[in-house]
Amino acid sequence: MAEDYKSLIENSPKKFVGLKQVLRGITDDSVWCVILSSDCEEFIKKAVRDAARGKEIAFKKAPTMSDLGKAAKIDVGAAVVGLIR
Repeated sequence: MAEDYKSLIENSPKKFVGLKQVLRGITDDSVWCVILSSDCEEFIKKAVRDAARGKEIAFKKAPTMSDLGKAAKIDVGAAVVGLIR
């Protein structure tokens, strides 16, 4: 069974939260896994997938932005979280 997105975040020492930070992390090859919320805007999903094209980055899904924000231990919802190598 694939590892749950919550345990991935818990076990990751560092992470990027938010589109700009995650895109920067993908560009400089510091992100190994991206977690996208299922209810985030389509342009966010497209931007992340386009940036990750051709790179070995794992993708996981979170059910909602609220759930992903809670898992990342922030007070608001999160559309995307990137786990740093």
